[in-house]
Amino acid sequence: MHHLLLPAVVLLFATTEAFTASCSNATCGGQTITYPFWLANSGPNCGYPGLGIFCREDTPILDHQFHQYRVLRIDYANHTVSLADVDAWNTTCPRLTFNLSPDPNSWLQLTRSNSNLTLLYNCKAKLSRPSAVKLDGCPEQSNTWYVLPDDGVTGKAYGYGCEKAVTTPVLLSPHRPASLSLGEVLSAGFEMRYDAKSEQCGACEQSGGRCRYGRIEEHGGTEFACVCDDGANERHCGDARSLRLKRQKLYKIASTSSKVLICLLLLACMLGYKKYHSALSASHLPCSFQEPAEVSLSLLAGDAGFGSSI
Repeated sequence: MHHLLLPAVVLLFATTEAFTASCSNATCGGQTITYPFWLANSGPNCGYPGLGIFCREDTPILDHQFHQYRVLRIDYANHTVSLADVDAWNTTCPRLTFNLSPDPNSWLQLTRSNSNLTLLYNCKAKLSRPSAVKLDGCPEQSNTWYVLPDDGVTGKAYGYGCEKAVTTPVLLSPHRPASLSLGEVLSAGFEMRYDAKSEQCGACEQSGGRCRYGRIEEHGGTEFACVCDDGANERHCGDARSLRLKRQKLYKIASTSSKVLICLLLLACMLGYKKYHSALSASHLPCSFQEPAEVSLSLLAGDAGFGSSI
């Protein structure tokens, strides 16, 4: 009998379970990856655009502005994520190649907890600024390297005969030891804040849902869906009362379906009894559970009105 009841329960909750699975959590390098971040290796998921994290050799990597950063930590309570440039990771002579510039349209924005450092590579002329610190002993160094606070020197770097100038954010910390090397400072990373950048996603979250963006292959755009407890909607979830009523309705349907199936099973046993002229007993009903199953299926197929009500 439980084989007959199981399909009804599975059919009722299969859609809800599918949407719940699409918003599942993941772990990489000891870091919990959950909404609005998502594991990019596993395909489309719930989360913000640009917050897909790749897990490479058990290391969480975020691709931001076409450059890779290690994910050091995610503070879900304060909506911040700490990142470190992969070019600066665990090296005493970091050779940075990418300038991180503010993007007002990005779902990630630099916080006020950061300051900027500018690195000048292979400068032929001596830099006379008091804040400039000369770096020595790096294997790739053909001329002088400098590091200094970003005070507008980036645009003048080529005037000093420098090969390249790169500005990068670093975390401000009043408790940071003064003896830290440049590599250690850069490996400590910087902080960015994430936030919903669209009214559509904001409305979805306020209604208790999670935003999901799927790529549309025809034109390369994205398709929005608001994933709720009862499935996915185009805009937002219903209020708490409507969600509760939907759950209660599902439970009632499941309970009613179970009772109907039990009644059909008993009816099939009785029809089987009459068909094979079996003897009735007050304490025992001789009934084969193979033939009645076939009879009950024929009843379901033949009674169109009953089938449409379910």
